[in-house]
Amino acid sequence: MNLATTIHSNNYQKIDLAGYCHVSPDYLKTRARINYLIQRYLSLDILTERLLDLPQQFENPQQRPWQKIHWQAINNSQIIGIEPQLFLQIIASAVEIETPIRSYSQESRAYLQKVHPQLARFMGGISDENGKIIEVGIWEKEERQHAPVFSKIYQQLTGENLSVQPNTVIGYQPTGNVRAQIYNHGLGRISTEWSAASTYLWLMSHSTGALQMAIAQPLQDEVNHLAKFWGITRWGFNDSIFQQVIDSISRLIRLLNHHQQERSFGQNIFNFSHLKHGIEIGYTLMRVMIQMCRWNYHIKTDALNQVFGGSSIDLFKKRGKIWC
Repeated sequence: MNLATTIHSNNYQKIDLAGYCHVSPDYLKTRARINYLIQRYLSLDILTERLLDLPQQFENPQQRPWQKIHWQAINNSQIIGIEPQLFLQIIASAVEIETPIRSYSQESRAYLQKVHPQLARFMGGISDENGKIIEVGIWEKEERQHAPVFSKIYQQLTGENLSVQPNTVIGYQPTGNVRAQIYNHGLGRISTEWSAASTYLWLMSHSTGALQMAIAQPLQDEVNHLAKFWGITRWGFNDSIFQQVIDSISRLIRLLNHHQQERSFGQNIFNFSHLKHGIEIGYTLMRVMIQMCRWNYHIKTDALNQVFGGSSIDLFKKRGKIWC
């Protein structure tokens, strides 16, 4: 964290979590910051560590600790290279998407409960015979911190409380084809974690100081969850990486179209009034997916079996393409 306050007085640049922080960054400088952040937070080692800690989470669930956020230090001067109104628009949209976490977690729990109880517990915890939640899942514990953080960032930057219209969650939709619906659900989770991680990386590339450090906390959760769901899908279905990428991209596009209809804050991220920022978001999504594809080739079957192979469920162990 000392890097965030290091000043290079000879060229009026400072080093923050995204590398050099330029006063007025152009597209290439912002792209360099995005790449720096990807290497910092989505390195191959970090992705592997996040996947391999699942057995420990099954045995002794522990929420990832956050670093302290210095709320009073957050101010509008820490938004760089972008209009504050657009930055705030994306912050507000993040709150809407992150708000109904209990619905998301119980949706995943319902899909996973019969086929992989450990994963179901990780996502949605444990319920009693009456359906009352008696243990909150670690995924939910981590994710439910995100909306309050972005709400507080919005309040700190504007002096106003954010009126939130939560995103709509479809919920558990059994189809009769259990394997196909779990496949679809897994890739749906990959798409949402991918889009969230990419968006937060982009926000960090356009921020500095305490503001940037605050956004880094939910970002690290999203990277953690993206690695885990990618590993789950890779182990369970063994799709070719090409097919997995195509499925994830198509699901992301549908997800964004859905959010476009739900949002009260206007345009989706592919329709910014300023083309440069739309290109930056597209570049970030692409670079994150390329990094995930690079990591995919480093994932060893033995490691996946070590993480998931203790399950006696045959559903995930059947190989081959799922047509649905």
